[in-house]
Amino acid sequence: MKTPQGTTQMQNTHQNSVLTILLMRFNIEPSEGIKIAEKWLKNHSQENWGTILRLLKSNNLTLVDKELQPVVESISSEQPKTVNKYRGVEIKTQSPTVAAQQKDLKLGKKRRYRGVEY
Repeated sequence: MKTPQGTTQMQNTHQNSVLTILLMRFNIEPSEGIKIAEKWLKNHSQENWGTILRLLKSNNLTLVDKELQPVVESISSEQPKTVNKYRGVEIKTQSPTVAAQQKDLKLGKKRRYRGVEY
């Protein structure tokens, strides 16, 4: 059986981990992160900091307009586009140079670097 002090200590650990993820992944300062997380907890009264931590670690929760939102994957018949994440910014289309390089590789064109073909 956990003591109230042990529960508080674990909750503080989860809170610190959530704030660390928000800072590293979305560039959200801890003071702002607390407000964002508490707003989510207010809307999901049955959940706790451990739930937010689990959802963030499993990439099931993301930040949209300074609000935590569940990640929704769309079902589509077309080929998924490349998505790169960096501090919360998602780039959903390939750059023209990447697309050209992939096209060259498919066509079997050789590439040169410092006079060496590969």
